Formats: sequence, structure tokens, C-alpha cells
Amino acid sequence: MLRMNSSPFSLCVLALLLACGDSGRGNADATSVTGVTGVTSITITDPSGDPTGDPTTITGATDSGTSDSSPTSAGPGGDDSGTGSGSSCSGDGDCPPGEHCTPWTGVCVNANGCLVDEDCDPGFKCDGGTCEIGGCGASSFNLTVVPPNVMIVLDRSGSMDGDVQDSNKNRWEVAKDAIDQLVNTFNTDIRFGLVTYSGCVPGQECSAGKIAVPLGNQNAGPITGFLADKGLLYLCNSGKPETSTGNTLYALIGEDSLQDPERGNAVLLITDGGENNECQTVTNGADAAGKLLSQTISVKTFVVGFSDQAIGSLKGIAEAGGTADPFNANNPASLEAALNTIAGAVASCTFKLDSVPEDPSKIYVFFDDDPAGIPVDLANGWTYDPVTNTVTFHGASCQAIQDGTVVDVDVVFGCNVPVPG
Repeated sequence: MLRMNSSPFSLCVLALLLACGDSGRGNADATSVTGVTGVTSITITDPSGDPTGDPTTITGATDSGTSDSSPTSAGPGGDDSGTGSGSSCSGDGDCPPGEHCTPWTGVCVNANGCLVDEDCDPGFKCDGGTCEIGGCGASSFNLTVVPPNVMIVLDRSGSMDGDVQDSNKNRWEVAKDAIDQLVNTFNTDIRFGLVTYSGCVPGQECSAGKIAVPLGNQNAGPITGFLADKGLLYLCNSGKPETSTGNTLYALIGEDSLQDPERGNAVLLITDGGENNECQTVTNGADAAGKLLSQTISVKTFVVGFSDQAIGSLKGIAEAGGTADPFNANNPASLEAALNTIAGAVASCTFKLDSVPEDPSKIYVFFDDDPAGIPVDLANGWTYDPVTNTVTFHGASCQAIQDGTVVDVDVVFGCNVPVPG
């Protein structure tokens, strides 16, 4: 899944901005050569391919950025990263160790060295003897992962004091431990909040739960701190119907913090059983989950059940909430695995640009330097949102980012080529 500090892959994202200009390959001449360092004679054959065209010779070429007309062998900043030996060549084998032959000017230079823009890969330009990003007259900027919102909805009904397989702890204690692990592991990758539900006040047993910790960045501390001293006395035990799942989910419809247009929004329901029939007079879990999903800013509902018996009754909630099936967590290991799987499923596929492109129609996206690129496609490609200035991946493309299949993503503006490296 995609996590900036703990994902199974490192995401390298570069972008190029502005429109591609003409490369100049068709009209190169001596006056167009700039930034030449330490070369006393360069011969450039007419690129038109005319066999009768005479070569053009540049003699005494120096760095265009200095007033000193004497040749120099140093690259940018006076080091040896630029032109190298400067001897003529027809291939890398003609050059000293550590140097390569420039493809356009046929001169031995150091790694990443160049004499003119045409010596560099597409998407790069020759700047002071070194190939730099910007071969389309562009500049680069970073993309920032936009963490999703996940509101944890935790059942505090009296039955949460029940036993858990393979553990000497009860359901409430196991749930607290698993939530602690979840929010600390994904603290920087997901914006968590916490709702606890079941009404403990006599006469209000079917009332909706309340937000105990509002959604926020790096919320592991507030959530674990809130739950730390909540033992069995925190559970409702009125002896009356208490599991108000539907009413609690319904209360989150329109919740401002879950209506964030810049990020994904989801609910994570953790309960040990189905909701009481007596609490379904206005709505029920499936109805409320469906309404959460159908909002203009959609909110998915993920469901985790603590026992085999609960799974069947929870399936309708998961299906209506857009997540297909509930997770069965009948022991500590399966609960932890379920929460990690859900965290992977909600991991962000949305990236915010730190600069606004002048023409969004000139955005191109590539995975792992594959020139085939990724299409603009709401089903399995990517889309750009000018309101939030974000690029979002969908379907198979999002999954490839989340599961680490893709290790390098290039978002390019103006040039339909990936950025090597």
C-alpha cells in the first residue's frame, strides 16, 4: 500500500511544468550552442541529413556563462562533473573510464555531462555542462500524498466484555490493543477519528454514538489516550437494547469532517454483533451505510465483526457501504490482520501538486518509466481535479500503487515522455 514513511516501496514522483518547445534538432547551427565548457573545437554535421552540407566548426568555445574566454576543463561549479576529457568519439568505448560519448556532439564527457541540449535524454536540458530536468523549458516540483480520513466507529455495548479466541483478554481489550496498533502504524498516512457508540443513559439506549476524538492529522496520541483508561466500566450494561449501529452511522451523514473534497473519506465499524431490532425504527445499518456512500462526497463503510455469528448480519452494511464483505476477527491476530488490510484499502491514491499547471490537458502520467503511459480514465487510470489541484489514481492504477507493484511514478506537464531515473 502507499505510505510515505512505511510503504513497501519508495515513491519517486517528479513533474515537469509548461509546454514543450522545439528541440532545435532540425536547425542547429554554431550560434545556437550555449553553455559549452572546456572545448576548443566542436564539429557539428548539418542535421538535415544533406550529404553535401558542410560541417560547422566551433573553435575556442568557452562557457557561455563566464566572461573568461579561455577554455576550461571544469564543469559547473568548477568540478569535473561536466565535459570531462572533451575528446572526439563515436561511442562510449572511445572514451576514458567513467566518461561517455555524447550522442549529438560526439565528445567524451563525464557522467550526466553534455555540450548542448540534444546530448541529454528527453525531458532534460544541458545546463552548464550537466543534463538537468527541464528539457521542455520546464521546472520540477514534488507531489504530496493526501492522507485519507478514517472515522473509527467502536461498539461499547455490554457484550464487548465477551471472551476472544486465543486470548486471555475480552473483546473490548483486544479491540483497544488492535486500534492502538493501527493508529500508531498509520499515524502519518491516515487521518483517524474515533466514535464510540451505544447509549448508556436509561431511556436513550438506541441513541447514536458521539465523536470522542475528531478527525485530525497524526491522531494516534489522542485516540490511544482516550481509550487508555476505558475499561469494562465504560461499556454499557443496561440490560436493554443498546447496539445502535444504524443510528450511529446515520448521524455521520453530512458530518463536515467526513465531507473533505481533497481526500478519501471512510468509516471503520468495529462491533461484536448485529444491531438490535428495537434500534431500527428510523434506519438500520445497511440503510445508513448506503446513504453515507451515496453522498456527493462519498464515504465508504468498512466492517469488522468479532464473532462468526455477527458476520452474516453485518454483510448488508458492508455491501451497502461499498466494501463488499465484512471482516471476521474472532481472535487477536485476525483482527490485527483485518485492520491492516483495511488500512491498505484506504491508503491514498491522491496527490496534491505544489504548483498549478497552466494547461491541464498537457498532463501525462507514467509508471516505472514506461513510455506507454497511464491513460486519463476514471475506471483504471487517473484524473486531475483543478479545484483541489490533485491527481487521483483509480482502479488498477491505484491498486498498483497501494500494493507496491509500481515503484516510480512520473507526472509530467507539457512533455509526453517519462522522466528517467
